[in-house]
Amino acid sequence: MGEPRTDQQTQELRELSTQLARLVIDRAAPDELLTFDEVAEEYYEDPQTTLMLNKKDEAVGFGLELALLTPFALAMAEFVVDLIGDLLRDVAKDVASPAISGALKRMLRVGTDQASPPDGVELTKEQRAQIFAAAREQATRLGLDEDKAVLLGSAIIGVLGK
Repeated sequence: MGEPRTDQQTQELRELSTQLARLVIDRAAPDELLTFDEVAEEYYEDPQTTLMLNKKDEAVGFGLELALLTPFALAMAEFVVDLIGDLLRDVAKDVASPAISGALKRMLRVGTDQASPPDGVELTKEQRAQIFAAAREQATRLGLDEDKAVLLGSAIIGVLGK
């Protein structure tokens, strides 16, 4: 999470985050899907300002109050995509370790009994709990109240599936 990103990595993060945020908003605040793309563009142009404008309910004509969750969903999605990336890198290291050892043994002509790597990687219950807690904490740091933080954290976990 702390290493500098290439332009391609930044673009991939943005695309994945946007897709995750759209799914989260579809679950948590589906009425915001109508303005999702516009708000996402504003968010990516100036994340801090977009988040600050949405931290409090803003009066928008005729006394209608508008507090969009979309910018927070985008910020949380970026955070969660990074977190899941880190978790998957750790899993990949664990999965790759036997393969690397096997390749080294073959190079050194030592017998191997390596199992094939698993077809798919699923998050464990503990990893899902870690992601939820981190997402909720990130939402709180972004200025959302506890109810909205839990709502978005739960929506993220819901999107990630079992």
